[in-house]
Amino acid sequence: MSRKAFASVALITLAVAGLVVVGFRANAANSPAAASGSAVPTSLVAVTKRDLTDRLDVKGTLGYGATTVVPNHLGGTVTAVGAPSPESASVRDHLIGGNHRLMLMFGAIPAYRDFSLGMSDGPDVVELEQNLLALGYGNSSNLTASGHFDSFDVAAIKRWQKAVGLAQDGLIPLGRVVFEPGAVRINAKKVDVGASVGPAQDVMEVSSIQHMVTIDLDARRQNLAVAGASVTVALPSGQVVPGKISGVGKVATAPSSGSGPATIKVYVTLDDTKAGGDVDQAPVTVGLASQTKKAVLVVPINALLVLSGGGYGVEVDHNSVRQKVPVTTGLFAEGMVEISGQGISEGTMVVVPKA
Repeated sequence: MSRKAFASVALITLAVAGLVVVGFRANAANSPAAASGSAVPTSLVAVTKRDLTDRLDVKGTLGYGATTVVPNHLGGTVTAVGAPSPESASVRDHLIGGNHRLMLMFGAIPAYRDFSLGMSDGPDVVELEQNLLALGYGNSSNLTASGHFDSFDVAAIKRWQKAVGLAQDGLIPLGRVVFEPGAVRINAKKVDVGASVGPAQDVMEVSSIQHMVTIDLDARRQNLAVAGASVTVALPSGQVVPGKISGVGKVATAPSSGSGPATIKVYVTLDDTKAGGDVDQAPVTVGLASQTKKAVLVVPINALLVLSGGGYGVEVDHNSVRQKVPVTTGLFAEGMVEISGQGISEGTMVVVPKA
């Protein structure tokens, strides 16, 4: 039993032991007045069958995930930069205005060469073609995402250039298009309006537009971090919301101080993308599943009684006739306890102190 569970049982033992003594004294005195004065108000709950998960609480930071920098390969003068804000997220739109605008398109492969007639086939060409099709500058009759750059690509690029106000030459030089996996949030400007930028100079820092919790998890506990696993996230407001582990780092990092355990990065997304509001870099607590029991019989922990002969029991109610029944306890978690015993089944009504 975990230290946390043991502490919970100890508290229950003290509280329930007091309850048993009070009840015994009332019965021994055989005094209705005494009994009514010392009785603890109770209610009934049903034994339920459900999955029960014990969780390890770890610290995390609610933000927008890992950041990447956007370089400028074109040179020129900065005439506008998006302000750090969720509203500055761009969906296949320009990231930075001016004579040498950088344009955002979606894709996993970063741009690394010019797009022009005569270039070799490649997955970067496929990415470009997919974006031109998605933006409506081509269709099935005049453009295919084949990875082969031809005159149809040139025509689609010219249509795109006309729409966004660029010279219609059918050529996309390296740096005109920035490929990111999806819409981005501009977290920080690396240059100011009016500044001259040279090739490969970083102009901004971007991240996902979706809230994400980042955890530096003790590498010795990495078995608790499984991609796709459900977690709980306690927000700064006190609200606890569900989430899922979206990514787990593969390389452990030693602390810069030289002391303490090595850690791995664990990323968690919230099931409700709006639950985190607009907060950024806020501390949160994440509950990682450390043990799960499937389809077990459970009751609230405060249903447990300490029996005079030792062990635990619950008070079962059958049509207002109550009887203490010994039970075997299992996992303690989520304010519930796993129980089993003779006469205990799903739907059995047990007595609990009234809240």
